[in-house]
Parts: sequence; structure tokens; C-alpha cells
Amino acid sequence: MKKKMRCLARALRMLCAACLLVTVLSAAALAETYAVVTGTQSLNLRAGASSSSQWLGAYPRGAWVRVNGSQNNFFYVLTGDNKTGYMSKNFLATTDALMYGNVAIVSNAKATAFLNLRATPSYSAEVITILYNGVPLTILSAENGWYRVQMGDTLGYVRSEFTTVSYQPIGTKVGTIKTPNNTAVNMRAAPSASGAVIRQFAGDRYVAVLYQGNNWWYVCIDGFTGFISSDFLAEGLQASRDQGGGSGAGYAIVNNPVSSQRLNLRESPSTASTIVARLANGYRLSVLVQGTEWSKVYAESYAATGYVLTKYVKLYNLPATPTLKVIHPQGSFVNLRSSAAMTASVITRIPSGKSATIIAPGQDWTKVRYNGLTGYVMNYFTSIAGK
Repeated sequence: MKKKMRCLARALRMLCAACLLVTVLSAAALAETYAVVTGTQSLNLRAGASSSSQWLGAYPRGAWVRVNGSQNNFFYVLTGDNKTGYMSKNFLATTDALMYGNVAIVSNAKATAFLNLRATPSYSAEVITILYNGVPLTILSAENGWYRVQMGDTLGYVRSEFTTVSYQPIGTKVGTIKTPNNTAVNMRAAPSASGAVIRQFAGDRYVAVLYQGNNWWYVCIDGFTGFISSDFLAEGLQASRDQGGGSGAGYAIVNNPVSSQRLNLRESPSTASTIVARLANGYRLSVLVQGTEWSKVYAESYAATGYVLTKYVKLYNLPATPTLKVIHPQGSFVNLRSSAAMTASVITRIPSGKSATIIAPGQDWTKVRYNGLTGYVMNYFTSIAGK
């Protein structure tokens, strides 16, 4: 019995040792250093740590290598095509030489809400863009409840109470995970499909881009750093919520020339029409029908549909020139009239299937421009009727 117990104890010790070895090896694998070629169009691989050593090949900007050692001003590396040699440190950015700092992660209590990135630290300041939960912003300074932040090349201010702060690697850009049906994508410990999986992240998540190499980007999400295939990444804010909630619907941000002014939301597209609400800069509107002069919009917090002057809003996810298509049930013509009335004179006839520029959408009529002529068409005979 004692002999069996001793054998069992020895077996357990061996098992524990094996588990410890696996843990150590896994940690070592995760701690491997990689580098990306940067600052040059092509970097030479040499047999020795000298620019006069035997030339073994050249690797383009964005190529990834594994760093296995260092000598003089050279790294000893393993390339993607399994060659070993030396590369100049001057043109390699390594994963263990990142700059760390405080990063503000947008964090609204309501997941569908957004945070305004403003030009100055004021509620009345111009809104540069809107940010949804998860967007990482490098904090440059803080004062009176405002963070001065950087997102790529964009600088601005956000309210601190709508963010959480994380001390993590600072990325030069922000990207978005894009996968079919927002399925999960692997973050790996190496720039290879065979690299160990560190974690999985769903589509439409934002990432801080640390290094943007060929085929693989080195990124940070939720404090985790690793590699994600560039096949599943897009530069900038490209989540479905950034594109009008994923439905393709456009939106507008109120942008008065004087920040203290309010934009009138009116019952109809006329400055003489009844005012439904007065909207401050930064207010977001869903655009129902876009026009070059007036746009039909929906203001969620007022539960109201109305019209605003297009020149006082910034439009997102919408065409440069709004158009409608003329549709006649019999495929003939639709009258372009001088005013919004069936008794108004006919300026011209528009063939069914032709397009016209929308100037101002209305309840029953839309003001349009067709072949240089301006007039009104009945919504019943246009593609707007389905909106």
C-alpha cells in the first residue's frame, strides 16, 4: 500500500512539473517580441550584424519578423519565410517598445448614446464628430471635467464623466473590427494564423492600432495587446452604429455658425412655418429625406418629425447630392410645376425613370431641380413616396 502511495505521489509530482513547464512555455510564447519594418521601403536581411555582411534578402515596409536577439545596432530575427539573419534596429518597431499612457474609453451608461468630440472645452463648442462606447482616446491633458484627447490625427475635447480611463499602450490610430454578421475574431500572440489565441473579440469593436503591418495589425482592446488579421479590420470608426445604426440611414449633427445659436426644427420647409423645437449644436438628427436647402428629419428626444435648413447641419452617411427618381405607374411623364399645387403651371414634363435633385422635401410635394429647371413634383410620383 505504501509503495502504491509513493508511486502515486511521484506521478502527481511529475504531472505538476509538466503543467508548470507548459505554463512557462506558454508564457514565453506570449512574451515573444515581434517587429515590423518601418521608415523604409525595403530592409535588408544580412548574415551578420553589419551592413557589409552577406546579403540574404530584402523585406518590404510592413513585413513582420520575430526578434530573437540583439547585437550592436542590429536585431537577430526570424522572417516570415523562415530565414534567420540580422536587420538594422533603425528600421524596426518592436512590440516591446511601445509608449504607454492614459487612454479614455468612451463609456456612456446608455449603450446607444454617443459622446460629442468638441473643438473646445465647452458645451456650446463645435462638434467635430460623435463617439460611441468603446472608442479609445489618448488623453493629452485634463481640466475642469474635460479631457483634451487625440484620435489619430484628430484633436478635441470630451467630458470625462462619460469615459473610463485605462493605462495602456497608446495607438496612433483607431480601427474597427469588421466580420461577417459581427462574429468573433481571434487576437493572436504572433502575426500568423498559427499564433496562439489570446482572446476573441466580436465585430464592430474598436481597437487602438499600435502597428499596422502587412496582413496583420498589432492592436490593443480592453487592455489586451495582440495581432488581428487585417482582413477583419478597417481604419477609423466603421462600426454599424457609425453608419446610421447599421440600416444605412443617414444622420445629421446640428452645426450652427455661432455656437450659442439654436437651429429651428419646423413643421414644414419654410422659415415662416411653426417652430417645433430649438436645437443646440451637437444635437443628432435622423435624416428621413435629404435636400440641398431643407431636409426632413426626426428628433428622437422630442419624438418629433420636422424640417431643418440643411446648411446648418453636418451630414453623415449621405450622398453629396440628394436625388429622387420620378416614377409614373404607366411609365409616361410627371409634371414639374411652378408651385406645390395641381393648378400651378407646368414648367416641363419629366419622363418616368429619370432622376432629379432634391431641394426641399415636403409632405405632398417636393421642390426639385431637373435639367436646370426648378419646380415641384408630387411625392406620389417619386421614390420618396416609399419613405
